[in-house]
Amino acid sequence: MPNLNGHNGHDGHRPLDPEMLRAEIARTRAELGQTVEALAAKADVKARAQEAMHSSVTAAKLRMREGVQQVAVNAAYAGRELRTHPRQSLEEGMRRLVRSARERPAPWVVGSALLILAAMIGYRNHRND
Repeated sequence: MPNLNGHNGHDGHRPLDPEMLRAEIARTRAELGQTVEALAAKADVKARAQEAMHSSVTAAKLRMREGVQQVAVNAAYAGRELRTHPRQSLEEGMRRLVRSARERPAPWVVGSALLILAAMIGYRNHRND
């Protein structure tokens, strides 16, 4: 609010000039706009990072499920072949298993971990009986 000597109430040293006030308001608006844009950009980066993380986790879960299913299919196939052609199937099956493990090791690691976990749980339950 202007005081009686023609100065604004904030500074006391600058004269009350409408053009200077307009320029200061425009500068303040521009700075405020830049600040809002910067905050929006930061918020957007966080949202994009969360979206990317969610997408990656979903894709990893899908790959793990597919890997576990593939191990189960391979094991069932190998078991059936062993029952029908024991000697030939064993040699061919071993070659296929080794090739499969080399080409896609992740499902084999998961399958092995699940087998070890099942064995440990079975051992622990048997000991507690």
